[in-house]
Amino acid sequence: MHLDQTILQFFAENRIGWVSLLMLIITYSGGLLMVGAITFLSILALYIRKYKVFILPLFVSVFGSTLTVLVFKQIFYRARPLSEAFYLETSLSFPSAHTAVATALYGLLIYILYKSKLKSKFLLIAGLCLLIFLIGFSRLYLGVHYFSDVLMGYLLGLIWIWISIKLSKNKSIAKIKN
Repeated sequence: MHLDQTILQFFAENRIGWVSLLMLIITYSGGLLMVGAITFLSILALYIRKYKVFILPLFVSVFGSTLTVLVFKQIFYRARPLSEAFYLETSLSFPSAHTAVATALYGLLIYILYKSKLKSKFLLIAGLCLLIFLIGFSRLYLGVHYFSDVLMGYLLGLIWIWISIKLSKNKSIAKIKN
């Protein structure tokens, strides 16, 4: 796609050293290690704070988005944009796993915060919204994904958030009946 190549080239020609380092830090917050740790800590916090109705949906959102990305990568088998990359990524490109899984995780945490009684939730929600955007942006800035990879990552993450919200509402209804 022409747009994919144009965006990739723009970021490659306009990278700034310190911004690239910042984008690396941001991109790691959507990586496997960080997502795994945040998911585990979130499930633990949900259990302790008696928000157990969201534990399964959170797991489903993260696991479902991860599995979907892995399947899509094998179906589309798109190579990464190696010539413009800030660092070497060896996995397939489409869709962006960082973007999809981070959207699924942090997006569902936004929903959970919105439903909570936490007083400072709006600042946390704004921060998570910004983080989701920046993770996708970082993948473009670093030249490790095409624009269409990141867009599909956002879409897959949003689909898994929607599925997980539906699941949480069904569990809420079941809990009320019991």
